[in-house]
Amino acid sequence: MSSLPRILVMTTGGTIASALDSSGRSLSGALPGDALLANVALPEALRARVDVVSVLQKPSNAISRADLVALHQRCLDAMADPGVQGIVITHGTDTLEDTAFFLDLTLPSHKPVVVTGSQRPPHQAGTDAFTNLADAIRVAADEQARGLGTLVVFNQSLFAARQVRKVSTYQLDGFAAPAAGPVGRVDGENVHLLQRPVDHQVFELPLQAQLPRVDIVPAYLDASPALLECAIDNGAAGIVIDALGRGHVPPDWMPAVRDASSQGLPVLVTSSCLSGPLHQSYEFSGSLVDLCQAGALPVSGLGARKARIALSILLASDTPLAATLDALAR
Repeated sequence: MSSLPRILVMTTGGTIASALDSSGRSLSGALPGDALLANVALPEALRARVDVVSVLQKPSNAISRADLVALHQRCLDAMADPGVQGIVITHGTDTLEDTAFFLDLTLPSHKPVVVTGSQRPPHQAGTDAFTNLADAIRVAADEQARGLGTLVVFNQSLFAARQVRKVSTYQLDGFAAPAAGPVGRVDGENVHLLQRPVDHQVFELPLQAQLPRVDIVPAYLDASPALLECAIDNGAAGIVIDALGRGHVPPDWMPAVRDASSQGLPVLVTSSCLSGPLHQSYEFSGSLVDLCQAGALPVSGLGARKARIALSILLASDTPLAATLDALAR
C-alpha cells in the first residue's frame, strides 16, 4: 500500500458533476465522484494519493441543514485519519459559499479544507470543472494552506470562506471577495498566498446536532413587515434582517422587531451592501439605533446568508450570542 499522504475528494453534486440530459439540459449531480476525477489531470508535482468518495449527488439548491451536519462529520472523520493530508469538496455553486462558511466555523484548521465547483458542466466546451478541481487538489496538498480555515478555490483564485460570494451566474470568474480580495492565486504548479484570513473561534457541534431554522428577511423600499411577522409566528429559531445601508428598515417593521425580542427570538441585522460596516449614524424610526434599542444585534462584515449560518451554529452549540457575534464580525 502506498505510504504517500492522501488528499480526500468528497463530491456532493452540482454543475461540476453534471451530465447531459435527454432534454439537452444539464442534469446536476449525475456524475459520481470517480467519474469526475477520472478526467482530471492531476498536478505533476503532486506528492500525494488522491482518493474520492461520493457523499451526495444533488444540485446545491437542494442541500439541507442536515446535509451540512453530515458533511461536517465526514470531514471530522477524515481529519482524524493521520494519512489524510487535506480535503477537497466539490459542490454546486448556488450554495457553495454557505457550505464553505459553515465548515469554516465548525472544523479545525490543522488540515486544509478546500471547496470548489464549476460554472460550466464537464460536457460543455470550455468547462472549468477539471481545472478547478485540479487546482483545489493542488491547494489542499500545499503546506501553505494549513491554518487558513476553509478555502474556496475557483478560477485560479483562493478565497477565504468568510469573504467569498458568488458574483456571476455564468462567467468563469463566478466567485470573488468584494470587500477583501483573494487570499491567493494558483499559477500552474505554484500556489501564491497574498494575505492570511483573520483567525476566529471554531464551534464544536454536539453529536447528532440539528441546526435550527433561521430565516432571512430582506428590507427594501416600502417593504411590508408581513414576511418578518410570518417568520416570527411560524417556527423560526432566529431571524436575520438584510437591512438597507448602514442597518435600516422601514419604520413599520419596528413593532415586529420588538415582538420578536420580547419572545426571546434573536434578530440579527446585516447590510445588503457589498462592503462597509453597520453604524448607528442616524436617529429615526427604523434606524440601526432604533433596532438595537429594540433588542436586535448588528453584525458587520457578514452578509445575510453567512450571518444566518453563524446564528444557526451558535444556537445549535448553545453559545452566548452578543459577544461571539461581535468577535465573528471583526
